[in-house]
Amino acid sequence: MNICRVGVVGTLMTVLTMSSVSAADLYDRDYSMKDVEYSEVTSSHRWYLRGDLGYGFSSTPEAYDELNADFVGEDLDDSWAIGGGIGYYLSRGLRMDATLDYRFDSDFYAFFPASPTLPLTGELSSLVGLVNVYYEFDMGHRITPYVGAGIGFVSHKMDAGKQINGTDPKDFDGDRETNFAWALMAGVDIDLRDRWKLDIGYRYLDLGDYSATDVTTGTKTFNVDDIESHEIRVGLRYSFNCLVRCETTHDYEPMK
Repeated sequence: MNICRVGVVGTLMTVLTMSSVSAADLYDRDYSMKDVEYSEVTSSHRWYLRGDLGYGFSSTPEAYDELNADFVGEDLDDSWAIGGGIGYYLSRGLRMDATLDYRFDSDFYAFFPASPTLPLTGELSSLVGLVNVYYEFDMGHRITPYVGAGIGFVSHKMDAGKQINGTDPKDFDGDRETNFAWALMAGVDIDLRDRWKLDIGYRYLDLGDYSATDVTTGTKTFNVDDIESHEIRVGLRYSFNCLVRCETTHDYEPMK
């Protein structure tokens, strides 16, 4: 390698190093990035905690009553979610975590077919627990794309909704109902420091269904199927110790 090339590569590596928030880039300017080798990570380096904030855009569910008569004009409002979890790196690029999220009240509306102006309303909140697996496409720099999938449970609760068109909402029993849930994820990790990562991603969440009971009659007033959400999520991950890039070996030949 000639002197000019050494100078260009050295300058580039200097800029990359200075642009880092900390020493998380972990590359020596005297070496080529493609030559960096990763050391094996001990078990004490694999665990992490995470916290997340999300906003979910709800799909239109389907609702029907105890006689299987379909409602019309169903709508489920968007909602915020907050959660956290604990994770573990299985190997380089492969990790998993267990998460628990709370989805705040989301207004649900449906109208009786025989009387389109007569509403049935409720406020739906949900507790979602998932076990997730991710694969990271390590590009050798601070931004790492990933994809993932998760399975678990969702626990729904419906409370009385708002008054619409002068009609008081029905009083629901508020019992929780638990169903199977699953998710698909994609996003990017951004290295902030040796122990911190910023996680920005998208999550499709299938939340199953829910059946609400009228307190007055004791009957299943309506059933809501196909509860789905498209979420934009932002989170932070903290490693108990350094993550995959924290230990590198320099048993390669320096650039000449």
